[in-house]
Amino acid sequence: MIKNFSHSALGINGRQSELIELALTYGFTGMDIDMQDMLRRSQRTDVQDASKYLEAAKIKIGGFDLGIDLDADEESFTGILGGLHPLSDLAQQLGAKQAYLRVPACTDRLPYHEYFDIQIQRIGQVAEVLESRGIKLALTFNANKKEAEKKQFPFIVNVEGLLALVKGISNSNVGCLIDTWNWVVGGGTYEQITALQVEKIVAVRLGTITAGVDVESATPADRVLPETSGPIDHVSLIKHLADVKFTGPVSPSASSQSYKGQTRESIVQRAQEAVDGISKEAGLTVAPLPMELIEDIPYEPNPMG
Repeated sequence: MIKNFSHSALGINGRQSELIELALTYGFTGMDIDMQDMLRRSQRTDVQDASKYLEAAKIKIGGFDLGIDLDADEESFTGILGGLHPLSDLAQQLGAKQAYLRVPACTDRLPYHEYFDIQIQRIGQVAEVLESRGIKLALTFNANKKEAEKKQFPFIVNVEGLLALVKGISNSNVGCLIDTWNWVVGGGTYEQITALQVEKIVAVRLGTITAGVDVESATPADRVLPETSGPIDHVSLIKHLADVKFTGPVSPSASSQSYKGQTRESIVQRAQEAVDGISKEAGLTVAPLPMELIEDIPYEPNPMG
């Protein structure tokens, strides 16, 4: 599996070169990237120039968020699907193997069963584009219960719904993004994870609920860095992933509200310590951290204008 750095999952931002340096400094072997930004860069210059920081760092691409609105109207979705082709071409060229897609929590369009069929079709179309480029599609959802109240019909707001959706899609490259915070808040169990075939686990994101917060009332602000114990046993989960030879990205996550006032460096260090501590408890070998900052990544100036 890939010890993966996802800056969005930690609520931090920065220039690409800065984020790469943080990832390497704290021993991450992969990182999520903004593929839409990479595409814009490559269109302004070329792919080689757009990817020079990744090439210099020799770091794996853990995954990328598709940013697709599955609840768009038919005309808009057709345009979105067309735009997926150049994005996935670039992802293939850069060696990306996993893409992330969040399914709608609610809709104003149709009741659940009719909307379910539409989403099966739409996700299948997205998966087909990615599959031809050797990219897996990891589906995730928003377990925040208030999210489902924003529109007339609730849709995927729990683990049961996510698993039903994944099961209903015939494309072999479609599976789950196992987000342990979402999993617990969305009524999932550890046994539901271990019951999945390894091919249906595309990516893993580790996070837990703030101590003392009830699952039923938990909000995204109550997401904190993963611990060795808690509602989901992260140590047992990592052991299981190692046993089934899972090769995808495993990323720590937390709400930015859980470490207000801290520097990016301290946030990433805490995230690294959390995932390394879990891995060690699971019996995995954890590589030592670099002794000093990486200095051979070209400096990326702030964009003009």
